[in-house]
Amino acid sequence: MKHLQNMKIVIKIMVIVLHCRGSSSDKTKKVSVLIGADVTLSCLFDKFSKLVEWSTLTIEWNMVDKRAEKSIVYTFEDGRAHVNRNGSVVDKMQLLESDASLQLGNVTVGDEGLYTCRIITPVVHTETTSLEVLARPLVSLPEKAAVTEGEEKTIQCDIKGFYPEKLAVSWLIKNGSHTVHAGASHLSRVCTEMAIHNPDGTYSIRSGITLHSSAVKDGEMRIICQVEHQTYGRPHNKSVTLTVQAPSQPLYSAVTLIAVTSVISLLLVITVIGGALLLYRYFGKAPPSVSEISKPSIIYAQVQTDLKCTIQGARLQELKVKWFKLRSFADSVVQSECDSLLLSEDLSEQACLQSDGRHHTSVLTVCLSVTEDLTEYQCVVLCRGKCIKRNTTVPVKVEPSFIQISSIPQIPKVERLLVLCCRVENFYPQDIDLEWSRNDGEQVGTVTHFGPFSDHNRLYSMWSKIQLVMAREDERAVYTCRVYHSSFPAPGYKDVLYHINTQGTPPNVMFIDCEPLCPLMNEECTLHLCIKDFCPEDLSVTWTKDGETILSGVFNTPPSLNINGLYSMFSFLKLTPSKKDQGSKFRCQVVHSAQREPEERLFTLPAATHNLHVTDGC
Repeated sequence: MKHLQNMKIVIKIMVIVLHCRGSSSDKTKKVSVLIGADVTLSCLFDKFSKLVEWSTLTIEWNMVDKRAEKSIVYTFEDGRAHVNRNGSVVDKMQLLESDASLQLGNVTVGDEGLYTCRIITPVVHTETTSLEVLARPLVSLPEKAAVTEGEEKTIQCDIKGFYPEKLAVSWLIKNGSHTVHAGASHLSRVCTEMAIHNPDGTYSIRSGITLHSSAVKDGEMRIICQVEHQTYGRPHNKSVTLTVQAPSQPLYSAVTLIAVTSVISLLLVITVIGGALLLYRYFGKAPPSVSEISKPSIIYAQVQTDLKCTIQGARLQELKVKWFKLRSFADSVVQSECDSLLLSEDLSEQACLQSDGRHHTSVLTVCLSVTEDLTEYQCVVLCRGKCIKRNTTVPVKVEPSFIQISSIPQIPKVERLLVLCCRVENFYPQDIDLEWSRNDGEQVGTVTHFGPFSDHNRLYSMWSKIQLVMAREDERAVYTCRVYHSSFPAPGYKDVLYHINTQGTPPNVMFIDCEPLCPLMNEECTLHLCIKDFCPEDLSVTWTKDGETILSGVFNTPPSLNINGLYSMFSFLKLTPSKKDQGSKFRCQVVHSAQREPEERLFTLPAATHNLHVTDGC
């Protein structure tokens, strides 16, 4: 009888232990979703036998993003939900069915990461899901294009809003029933720039093909821009039909229009001069001295600029100054040939008049966009019944926002082809010049320019490439692309350099950090390591605990390309320390082809009580 009672006690203890241990899912599920769509991250836990009130249930959804930064997405405590990510929902009715799945609405690139669901009923249940966000590329290509006989034509394929970054672009030429890859003939050239990181986290890229009219057989051919991306089941094709057109004939009507306009302008000038002489004789007093309108040597778009007109030889009380905006470049394009008078806009109320007693200066502050390039302004000075006018045209400039040299391949190899491409983006006006040189004075080979191309904001971009077969003496050579543009201050150019390096760049391995800073016993924590500025992108990361390799709980972000042409990534290890782990040594080893020897970083797990951190940095 006593033996039977002991058995009952043992069974009760086992039930209590199993109940307190909780449950968890060691396997990390992977879910993929297109950007802008809704997604549900599953979290099913053991059904609790009896729910007396909502206060006995706790739910926490957290996320570790690509930068190894942890954030709380959603919590449910004391019967109330706390939403930190807009659009995240856990259905309260489904909780009664042991379903704490998280619904995310309108997914963005920033939602990509590792999600962990933690349920306390009071049994503890955890479940992990890796969310992969995808964005299908939007490919833009004109349906038709024409090349003038005897000339070249550049066609641009715009690929926007895709994610992840890995994407391949190729061009195909279809003449009749024959289809060949572009670039196989000297009559066509292809240049594809590096991907640009958009503000919403997606990427965009442009590829251009330049063809000579003699490449077009039978007056017409089909050109295909082929895009390969993870979101496509098979390569995506976009095509344009290229035709050959005869050279344009001279527009004699334009010559006639210029001649008529010149005669009318001459008559207007004679009339104005004659009227001014009559007024001068009529009033009999010398007019004040009015300077030409002064302005800065370079006027940048969307930057406030002062136009100044200085007057001497008159008292301030005698003066009245008016300012007019006449015609911009865009206005002049659409103006009818019958319009003989300039339409004007009175800006006098926006101007101010400054004086030191002898000199009076009227200042008009303007802020122009690219579409207002070559706007004409007029300052009219009224004094003693006399009217003096000064006109000026304001050219607008935009300095390139991006200048960089990239190489294909990223790590040059001896006796192999090396292509250097200099990209200059977002400048105005379109007149630009790129010159290549080498530091030892050796002549640079054939230079090929693409563009400039304009976007919907009327800003221009251009790229230029050179190619060479690497010789051993070329190692450590420096190539310079000098960019000349009117938006640059003196001396009027900027240089961008490329140092040939056949060894690659070893990574800058940071120290291991822990989140939270001082981990608690039986509470999940994350060790993460930042690895910066390496090339090529292939790299190996290994985590060990007290000398034994760790296989579970390790997550590496894919290498991301920095603006300096080098790669960076994060590696992190998720664990729940127990009492036996106190003082354990965690090592992370990084192996890269450009290193002389592998690098290691050490993190020793501090001793901690169940609920209290140990002082002095844990």
